[in-house]
Amino acid sequence: MFKKYNLVGVLIFINLTTFCQTVAEVNAAFPDKEIVYLNFNQELALKIQDGIVVAQSNYARDLMILSKTNAAVYSRSKVYHSSFNELTNLTAYTKVPDGDKYKKVKIGEQVTSGSQRSGVFYDDSKETSFDFLGTVPNAVQCLQYSTFNKDAHLLSPFYLPSSVPIMAATYSVVVPNDITIKYVIKNDPTNQFIFTEEKKKKETVYTWTVSKYKGIDGYGNAPDNSYYDPHIIVYVTSYTSNGKTEPFLADVNDLFKWNTSFTKDINIAPDAAMQKIVDSLIAGKTTETQKAKSIYNWVQHNIKYIAFEAGLQGFKPRQAADVCNKRYGDCKDMSSIITTMLRLAKIKAYYTWIGTRDLPYRYSETPLPIVDNHMISTANINGEWVFFDGTDPHAEYGVPPAFIQTKEALVALSQTEYKILTVPTIDAQKNGVLDSTFLTINAEGVQGNQSVNYYGYMGEDNYNALLYRNEAETKDFVKTKMGKASNKFILGKYKITNTKPEENIMNISAAFTIPGYSKKIGNEYYINLNLEKLFENQSVDINKRKVAIEQDYNYTINQYHILQIPEGYTVSYLPPNFNFDNELLCLKLQYEVKNGTVIAYQQVTNKTLLIQPDKFVKWNDAAKAVAAQYKEQVVLEKK
Repeated sequence: MFKKYNLVGVLIFINLTTFCQTVAEVNAAFPDKEIVYLNFNQELALKIQDGIVVAQSNYARDLMILSKTNAAVYSRSKVYHSSFNELTNLTAYTKVPDGDKYKKVKIGEQVTSGSQRSGVFYDDSKETSFDFLGTVPNAVQCLQYSTFNKDAHLLSPFYLPSSVPIMAATYSVVVPNDITIKYVIKNDPTNQFIFTEEKKKKETVYTWTVSKYKGIDGYGNAPDNSYYDPHIIVYVTSYTSNGKTEPFLADVNDLFKWNTSFTKDINIAPDAAMQKIVDSLIAGKTTETQKAKSIYNWVQHNIKYIAFEAGLQGFKPRQAADVCNKRYGDCKDMSSIITTMLRLAKIKAYYTWIGTRDLPYRYSETPLPIVDNHMISTANINGEWVFFDGTDPHAEYGVPPAFIQTKEALVALSQTEYKILTVPTIDAQKNGVLDSTFLTINAEGVQGNQSVNYYGYMGEDNYNALLYRNEAETKDFVKTKMGKASNKFILGKYKITNTKPEENIMNISAAFTIPGYSKKIGNEYYINLNLEKLFENQSVDINKRKVAIEQDYNYTINQYHILQIPEGYTVSYLPPNFNFDNELLCLKLQYEVKNGTVIAYQQVTNKTLLIQPDKFVKWNDAAKAVAAQYKEQVVLEKK
């Protein structure tokens, strides 16, 4: 049992946060804002306790409510904690305007419950929730709490909140002389953090302050806030205990040593039952690729992914034999069973730690557990590195899941040797859509038949989306995927063909009608053959948006709309061909008259996963260039 810090220090810290700003001052600093933090403070105190580096964090935050219409919306509050980061103290109250003074109003009942969060190794997170009572315009919600971190490997960065402005923020780190640290400042190009360092007799206090922080507006299609929110990462590099200096997280070697402490005792003894399964899977297979593919597909189809970890189990893979017997596991368990089964087939396979694309960090910059939140298996097959992620039931052999593209992978070649590999970005030509749509004009509008092939990540998306849908839900999905031209689109009979599930190739065919589409004036038909304007309304407001645009993967959409020319008509106007190509994307619109049809071809190729704000102008160039082309119509004239 860890001892808790004396909370006297916590109370001293909290007393220093008493707010002094008036409503007028806050409104002047941040006009038209509904909420503003008057203070947003954290003190991190490191300590060696029983030979282990631990930490106490003390938080003090005062939030002023300025909204006259939505004051009650902000009354609910939550504090998150876990078995590693225990909540040790919580004080909260509302300061409600009372004439020219404030009166304190206690919070409602505190309720602690589980808080399931995705993207982390363990889900034993908890949340303590409560209501700030008396939340009215100009009231101030005062919150102070402390957490005790049992393992300083797992320190959390200090974040400024995304969209909430702050009058004053302070982050202080108290480091005793027997502990050494490093720190990294992220997403602070204008140097908003002001740094001071105060050396005392037995400790050093590092402090960062920020004044009048405006916050960053959130946007859709954006990467995780860690890519753009200002934050400070502090980590322990070494400590001295009983006269001996011990490394902690000085570099990747230390991180690797910590990671492999969770794998060193698993899958040591051979398991006859697993060997029998492996032998059956590789029987008749002559190449390592064939054997590895058979094993990987078996795991995908027979071991269900379930995240159920808690405490240290959030970091330690389970025995492969147990995973095999129970037929379920989390990402670490998938790594365990895939690695073990490949090794039983005499294939060189290794436990691998990796971060998803939610995390912007690299091992070279921050050799910390925050770099990786996922675990996979890596094998060297025929001299090439192949990544295996058993959490995705439709991930194609040899193609890493989209959410780990570009990421560094820490591969454990042994208990003492590792290799850092970079997961490749899959080329746009390998992911996409081939749409062939045949159209005829009738008195009511147009009718047609589509045949759409999906492949690569786009096919995988479809397979995953349809995995648990019933008939009605499947029809809704198909209508969404196949809908064209307008909200008058009527889906007819359709068919889904799992062409090559192992390669994520799928075909959806459908009949449809679109009443009122096409216009007849006198002896002429006017019809826009861009039934799907794939790059319409894509312009970015560069004066407002300061956050990158994230794409799940690169892709190519090839689309053919083939119109049967009505009998007795000829083409009197065909729109000009259009080509646009830059480093971000390629757009094509081409028209051709052939064998009694008009063929309109559209291609969109996305070339990048992350469009940074300095590339928005080039992105907008494409949107502007294609906008006029999308308005072009084919004109058919009666002979």
